[in-house]
Amino acid sequence: MKKGIAIFILVFIAFVSCKDETKKDNTFAQAVSTDLSKEMEIPTKEGEVDTNNMAKITFEETVFDFGKIKEGDVVEHIFKFKNTGNRNLMLLYHKTTCGCTVPEFSKDPYKPGKTGKIKVIFDSKGKKMAQNKKIKIFTNTYPNMTTLTMKGYVIPKG
Repeated sequence: MKKGIAIFILVFIAFVSCKDETKKDNTFAQAVSTDLSKEMEIPTKEGEVDTNNMAKITFEETVFDFGKIKEGDVVEHIFKFKNTGNRNLMLLYHKTTCGCTVPEFSKDPYKPGKTGKIKVIFDSKGKKMAQNKKIKIFTNTYPNMTTLTMKGYVIPKG
């Protein structure tokens, strides 16, 4: 009887503590509510990617040198871009080299010819000396990734 109760308790705890894998964070899917299949389609022409019939992202700059700052300072920079393609541009998601570098951007589509911005915040708390932080921005372009860089030198405390 005691074994039965113990097994029941263990099974109950395992059942209650298991995470629901169907509720994984899907930021992109949550950010949009329209059918994006047309924007996500990669057009081809004679078996090759037709880059003339796609969204294109053109940045004013992809590297920002913030110079020398003191440890603990926070640097913000705006990377400006334009959709120089023929379809709506979608900024899908990002990856960074560490949590100290955070990009902020709109998930709304950018029509051909429209401009946009990506604000990047670098927090130098706990960082020292030369810093070279990469921000990978994934889009519906070809190629689908652009790397932005924030770099500079952090003067250590005391």
